[in-house]
Amino acid sequence: MLAERAPLTSDVTVAEEDPLSADAIALSDAMSEIVNRIYPEDAKNGIIPTTSEELARHGVLVIARVNSKAAACGALMAHAPVDGLGALEVKRMLVLPAYRGRGLSRLVLNSLERIARQRHTQKLVLMCGPRQPEALRLYETNGFDRRNAYGKHTEHPLSIFFEKTL
Repeated sequence: MLAERAPLTSDVTVAEEDPLSADAIALSDAMSEIVNRIYPEDAKNGIIPTTSEELARHGVLVIARVNSKAAACGALMAHAPVDGLGALEVKRMLVLPAYRGRGLSRLVLNSLERIARQRHTQKLVLMCGPRQPEALRLYETNGFDRRNAYGKHTEHPLSIFFEKTL
């Protein structure tokens, strides 16, 4: 059964928010539930999501709100240089099912890129999985290119890596 879609009006905001807020935690919990359903093998493959505490210390979270309700989010996490360039890693990209198909992911991603540019970041990197065709399409249509594993990540059939030089 498809979830009923919440109406999208012009009252959409995207702003930096506290990763430890109730709405941020609720979005993180929703993301964990969705990822665990799509990739149940992640736990045994050693894929551990970034905690809210880590994000609060070393990153930034944006939340998209529709009529003041938290509907989507995305984050940037501090990362060591990648290919010799200052990098941030895109994390926690999520649009709640009731709000999908309305362009919120693009708004969140654009906001993250704007923040990265303000911080003089040279490269954005991220990891996505093959069972998320909408996410793959989002990154590809927003100028991200596929690349090999970076940082602590290793090549794995359930990991697709992207980068975008800013």
